This record gives sequence, C-alpha cells and structure tokens, in this order.
Amino acid sequence: MSNNYKTSAAPLPMHTANTRSHIAGAFNHLKNDSDELREVSPEQVLFKAYEDAGQPHGPVLYAVKGEHWNGVSPGFLNFINNFKFKPEDMGYAECGYGIQRHRDFMRQLILAEHELSERRPPKGLDIDVGCLAMTTRMAMYDFGKVAFRHAKATHPEQRPVALVPTPAWDYRGVFKDIGFEIVYLPIRPENGWQPDLSEWRDIAKAVSEDPERHLALTISNPQHNPTGKQWASDVTAFLLELSARESAYLLIDDAYYNVHDPLVPVENHLRVVLELFDVNNGVNDLVRSGMFDRWVATRPFGKQFSCNTMGVAAITTSPVLLRQLGRESWINRYHCNTHNAELMCAWLAEPESADWTLESGLRYTAQKEHVRRRLVERMGWPEDSVCVGPSTSYMLFEVPKVYQAGAESIDRFRDDLFYATGTLISASLFNQAAPAPYVRLHLGSWPDVIEEFLRRWEAAGLNYHQVEPFPGTASMSRALPSSAFREKK
Repeated sequence: MSNNYKTSAAPLPMHTANTRSHIAGAFNHLKNDSDELREVSPEQVLFKAYEDAGQPHGPVLYAVKGEHWNGVSPGFLNFINNFKFKPEDMGYAECGYGIQRHRDFMRQLILAEHELSERRPPKGLDIDVGCLAMTTRMAMYDFGKVAFRHAKATHPEQRPVALVPTPAWDYRGVFKDIGFEIVYLPIRPENGWQPDLSEWRDIAKAVSEDPERHLALTISNPQHNPTGKQWASDVTAFLLELSARESAYLLIDDAYYNVHDPLVPVENHLRVVLELFDVNNGVNDLVRSGMFDRWVATRPFGKQFSCNTMGVAAITTSPVLLRQLGRESWINRYHCNTHNAELMCAWLAEPESADWTLESGLRYTAQKEHVRRRLVERMGWPEDSVCVGPSTSYMLFEVPKVYQAGAESIDRFRDDLFYATGTLISASLFNQAAPAPYVRLHLGSWPDVIEEFLRRWEAAGLNYHQVEPFPGTASMSRALPSSAFREKK
C-alpha cells in the first residue's frame, strides 16, 4: 500500500494549541449579544468594541479575574471526563455545608495539610469542617449575615464596619451589599507590599473610638491576592485579638494556601489561630471573649486546580458557627452541586492531585519571573515597580508614568492597552481605593499564552517611560503584526 504524501511540510498554525484553547474560552465568556446585559461587565463592553473593529491585533487574550478555561490540570480534566456519577450524587442536599462523607474527607484533608493532626483540642475548642459546593463567596455571604446580625444585636445604634485590605479580592462586593460600612486597610509598595500593623492599628482605633460606628468584621488573606506576598502570622494574630476585643468576626481567606512556590515555606495561619485558642489548655481571655464562635477559614480548590467552575471548598470554623452558616444557607438558597463535591473529594484523594499542586506552583513561580524580567529588561519597568510573590496566580505592575495622573488612570490604562493589543488585564475592579496605581495580571494560562501577551505588548510599544499614552480606540485602526513561528526566508 503506497503513501501519497506531499514532500512539503505542513504549515505551522498561527497559534499554539494552548493559545487556541484560551482564545476559544475568552470568546465564549466575553461575547454577549444583549446590549443591556453586556453593560454589567466592563470587559464585555470592551470586547464588543474590539469585535466590531474586526479584532485587529488578533483574538482577545484574557488575564483579568482568574476565570479558568485554559491552564486547568490536564490530569484533573481527564479525571472529570472519565468519572462515573451515581444517581444518588444528584439532587438537592439537606445541608448546604456538605453531606457527611464529604465533610469527613475535608476534615481529614484540613487536619493534614494545615499540620493539625497532632492537635488535641481543649474541651469546646474542636473545629468542624464543611464541604461547600457553591464557591466561597456564598460562604462569605452567609458569614457576613451572621456577623451583621450579631453587630446589630450588640451595638444597635452603631453602623457595623468591615475592615477590608486593599488592594484585595472583592470583599467589598460581598460585605457592603449586606450592610457593612467598608473601611480599607491599605497595603503599600513602600512597605514591600506587606501590611503595616502600626497603620492598621491606627485605622482600627479610629473606628473603635467613633461613637457612630462599631468594628464588626475583619479579613485576613495570608497568601495575598493580588500581590502574591505571604503575610506573617502576626497579621492574622493581630486581627484575631482585635476582633476578640471588639466582639467582631474574623474571616481567614485561605484561597491560595497551596497555590504557592513549593520551595518557599507556606505560612499556616489556621494553625496559628488554633494555637492561640489552645493557650493554657483553652483557659484564656481569647476563649472567654467568645471569639471561638466568631471566626471562619475558607479554602477553595478551584484556584489550586484551575477549575473555578467547580466551586468546591472546605469551610473550617467552630461547630456553633458552622450550624449558623448552615441556617443562613437554607434561608438564601437551595443546596445543589453535591456532584461537584463528590468529584473534587475523589480527585483530592488521587496522588496526581498532589503532583499537580507541586508542579503548578513551580510553573507560576517561573512565569512570574519571566514576565518580571521582560517588563524590567525590555519594557523599562523599575525593579520596584513590579510586584511578585511566592503565592497566588497573580502579579502586579505599576502603570506607565504617563498614566499616573487622575482618579481614572488605572481604568484608562487597562482600556488603552486593550485597544492597542487585544489583551485584557484587571484594573480598578480589584483595586478599590487603590493605594498605588498598579494593575493585576493573571498567570493561570500556559506559558505560550503569556508569551503572546508579552509579544503584543512589546510590538505595541508598551514601556514604563513611554512619552504618550496609547491613542485609545484609534489604536484599533493600526493592526499589530501577527505572531509568526517560522519566518520565511
């Protein structure tokens, strides 16, 4: 049997397979044909303008909120595609914080991964662990409702205040909607992007001394989004003790606990908190304050395996508070997605899930360093204007000097860069009351996708010291060169 192949090699595609996957995901998530509904999303509004212009610089690339459609663990995707559900995995669940076998599994995982297996809790100080299958934002909403009701009962004449770090994830979007006044705890580049507890202490004192306000809730994010820096354990200890004094609640958002450079020790704030409760065998002022029933730690797994759509998390707290969260959950929603919890628990039990956690941590670390070097060595960024840390899938960089004037400068840079390159990054959505003009880049995609970001940025002339801003929508009339993997001679 003869083969009638042509002798010339097949032409190389314009994009790699990973980039094509990313492009398809970005298109599916950004396209919205409803004029009214599209206005809810600044990214979808920008996409429509770019699409109408013919996508001049190539298909849209997306690195904004961390939604994953590319970069998911291949082993996990294969595990999902071969998983066999049973009929009893479907339907509503009675408890919004997990069926018993899922809760049992998550408890053992939290005890092991947070080095708590040897802990012998004093009477009344044992933890409970829920398996939430509806994203930690829902747990935070339940938690906020409990904390708000407590604040109104104990301080009925005062406005409940939530102390929220900035820059940060969208805690404001959860707690302001419940009714909290938001007071920001800034994290500044001049302090190495670490919390300044002296400054935070002064802010908390001002709230506490205001007769019209009550400090009702505090938030710790030990592996910090978006800086990627780890916070020292004394940050959470400070917030815990502050909350105990003020009859407030504490949220420990452990979203990126294992999204981390595996060569750098991980700060284990959950263990530190429990050690503080255990002092003197539980006979101490912290326990007497009732604080053990006013804290929660959230640990989602979508970040760890690049599968945010799964929405499965471990919720660690006291048995009393978990019951209160379960009550709120019944009030606010029916309990679905138990099949996602079944799938995630099964995957977490696989050795391959631990392998991926290690490998992806190394990959994020390498990509952060790669982007940092390109910005510094080829696009003019000062070393101290690029922020990378050992945790999370994000990094920050300062906007070019020419964009550092005016309250809207961060959004303007995001928009102008998009019109000039077709690449979307995060602007002020996650920089409420931003202490410095920085934008956030999500690195959850594969290296070849990130490389296409950098190629377009350089081709467009992005530079920290560029003399003029990009010309806005006019940039879409001058297309960038396309990527080329094999130059013709």
